Amino acid sequence: MPINESNNQVLPISLRMIARRAGVSLGTVSNVLNHPELVSPAKREVVLRVLKEANLGDTTVKANRPKASLKSLGIMIPTLTNPFYVDLSNGFQEAASLAGYGAVICSMDENREMQGFYASLLLEQKIEGVLVSPIEQWDKYLYKFAARGIPVVLHGPKQSHLDMCSISGNHFHGGELGVQHLYDLGHRSIVWVTLEDRFPQIIEREAGVVAAAERLGITLKMICVSKINAAQGEAAVERILKLDSEPTAIFCANDYTAVGVICGLSARGIKTPEEMSVLGYDGISSLSNAILPLSTISQPVEQLGRDFATILIEEIESSGTHEHKNLLFEPELIARATTSHPRLYAV
Repeated sequence: MPINESNNQVLPISLRMIARRAGVSLGTVSNVLNHPELVSPAKREVVLRVLKEANLGDTTVKANRPKASLKSLGIMIPTLTNPFYVDLSNGFQEAASLAGYGAVICSMDENREMQGFYASLLLEQKIEGVLVSPIEQWDKYLYKFAARGIPVVLHGPKQSHLDMCSISGNHFHGGELGVQHLYDLGHRSIVWVTLEDRFPQIIEREAGVVAAAERLGITLKMICVSKINAAQGEAAVERILKLDSEPTAIFCANDYTAVGVICGLSARGIKTPEEMSVLGYDGISSLSNAILPLSTISQPVEQLGRDFATILIEEIESSGTHEHKNLLFEPELIARATTSHPRLYAV
């Protein structure tokens, strides 16, 4: 482990660094430390060797400890096909692992019918606590965790009737930021690409979009998709180009959808941003280095994941003295290569 020579303090090695050196995922490193029985012997040996080379101490004791002593946290998220939730889960796993907890990730594929199934599954797993990023109202499932004394941290706006921790972005302001950015560039007709069955966060973003458009006198059209992903974004382009409002910019409810929209425009010979500006929402890290870096309303995604794990573990280990936290962070506009002044002629 690295040493800070100025004060001889041991500095923490990032589990992401260990994962890179071992050629495995961050989740695999987490499982080697906390759920070794889930990892193949070959991969487990590679990770343990890298850990030993990094002087992290005797990992074999922890990696071979009895199953009953393992501590796990649950993560319930809408999907893992969206890179936002991958980044969120990575941050959560990293902080959880450093505190000696494993993570059981449940991806619901944006299917509300799976919410009850995974809630029951996590209850059977005897997890210590759970992060919930809901698809819709989760009250009946959240109460099940509460009835078992299992702490919950909610990804989304604070719910006054629920006594639990939550972390959320100011999504209303994020929606306003996006519309204001496009207005400042000269756009007066925009399309908001959103989800048919809206998450709480999407509802807030949309409210901000609508409020800003009304305040600024912008023509706003909405296109709803069944899932907010690249394929749905690409498919939405055909409908967008048939609108009579002749939009010059497209604001997407997340980055993943925006990538699909750009692909759909390109397939039809329409250049971004010369002929159509495209703005995303989330700030997915990998898209900042894309061939065409995406303009976006950014959230500190991995840090958000680490914060979820931190406050959840604080509650688990508080011995009844915990005070619930309801944290709100502000999104940030990052203007890159996909937004510009509007084209001269409508498509």
